[in-house]
Amino acid sequence: MKRQRDYFYLPLIDAMKSIGVKVNLFALLDHVSQPTITSSSDVVLELKVVDPTYPGLGVAVMFPAGTKTSLPNVKSTGDIISLHCVMMKLHDGEHYCVYDKRCSSFALFEGMGTENLVPYQKSAMYNATEHDTVQLEQMREWSRERISREVSTEHPLKLMRLDPSAIFDLVCKVLHLSKTSSNQQVLYVWDGTDAPPGLQFITSHPDQQSTLPIPLQLEEIPLSKDTLCSFPCVGTILRVFANKNFSGMSKLRGHDKPWVRLCNLTCTMHSSGIWRGDLQPFSKIQILSGQDNCVLDCLRKYDSRINKPDGRYPWMCHLSFSSTTVTDHPTMKCSTLMELLTNSKVENHIKAIVRVVDVYPSEYSYQGQDDIWLTLEDPTARIQALLTGEHAKFFFGGQSAEAVNKKMRTLLGVSDCETEEGIIIMRDPPWSFFCLKSCFWQRNSSGSQYYIVLDTRL
Repeated sequence: MKRQRDYFYLPLIDAMKSIGVKVNLFALLDHVSQPTITSSSDVVLELKVVDPTYPGLGVAVMFPAGTKTSLPNVKSTGDIISLHCVMMKLHDGEHYCVYDKRCSSFALFEGMGTENLVPYQKSAMYNATEHDTVQLEQMREWSRERISREVSTEHPLKLMRLDPSAIFDLVCKVLHLSKTSSNQQVLYVWDGTDAPPGLQFITSHPDQQSTLPIPLQLEEIPLSKDTLCSFPCVGTILRVFANKNFSGMSKLRGHDKPWVRLCNLTCTMHSSGIWRGDLQPFSKIQILSGQDNCVLDCLRKYDSRINKPDGRYPWMCHLSFSSTTVTDHPTMKCSTLMELLTNSKVENHIKAIVRVVDVYPSEYSYQGQDDIWLTLEDPTARIQALLTGEHAKFFFGGQSAEAVNKKMRTLLGVSDCETEEGIIIMRDPPWSFFCLKSCFWQRNSSGSQYYIVLDTRL
């Protein structure tokens, strides 16, 4: 008798960390697109799958095929699919899976309205195992809970607790509204807390000399300084994008920077490490009074925070953290990057606790002549700061190229793995002290602004 092969199924939230790896999934079908024909006359079907660990936006699964008859024939959304050996990929910050007919296989099961354990369609290579039954029953149970469960509004989430696996409510202040080039509406919201620091996933190919710098913001065009100056200088400002089928934006008309409750919100993290909120078609906006208990709670906690000596410290940064850098100003009070961005002085000197999320050029060896741009972030903003001249020599301290490379990898929190797509680099930088100065390219404050690193040693 032929021995069954066991398959280990990954939750979606873990599969999304396995870029360039073949994974097995057991998930609920949340959306089924119409098959499309590519320029090479191939037929492609896109399915969107969700599970308890990633129930909001879900993950797309791409099925390329020669004909429609070789594609999954899904009866209904809410059905369940088992996928074996699909490749997890990342493109422009979006995670997706690719089905390869040479090695992948699938089985389709009816959803929660039945106890039938037999798939109504499966591919020729699909090899079921005994524990598939447990997976199927658990997915059906979760599907029933998902349909019947009302999202709790008693305890809304805060930005400091952002969770990509949850559908949640957020009490926040709408600071600004804008639109993308495709007419998608964007809300800039704030609740006085700091969102968790992000991870970055970058694909690097062997023939690349240097990767491009990561973006400073999700929006296509940076906000004006006048707009930035109207924002609080402490706390994360989350960009929330409204789905084209979301119909609740009209509730914000006639309100100037209102406090709101965003109901049934989802969030994801862009590959650059920036959080993004999404208003789904089923989301809602509730306008809140300034005397609402949740609003008053946010304001009390914010006032308490900014009046403390460590009020500018990122909340995810322990007071006794070990900085990978030292500065010449140990007693200087810390500021935030938003305070640097919004200061109107011709030259403004601050010390901040930041993470180095990128370096350009991406080679770490310093030759004593080239300018180096560091991308720095804290919970309030992300900027590029110039490391040049005597300040660069002071920063690297005449260390060997090998020592500089090792310390820069530590500063960037780099780990990497090689895949078919190239080298996937993950960055999770530690917190570090940096002294920064804002300058203008022109002598007065009418020109464009830039920032330099000074009085800081690696």
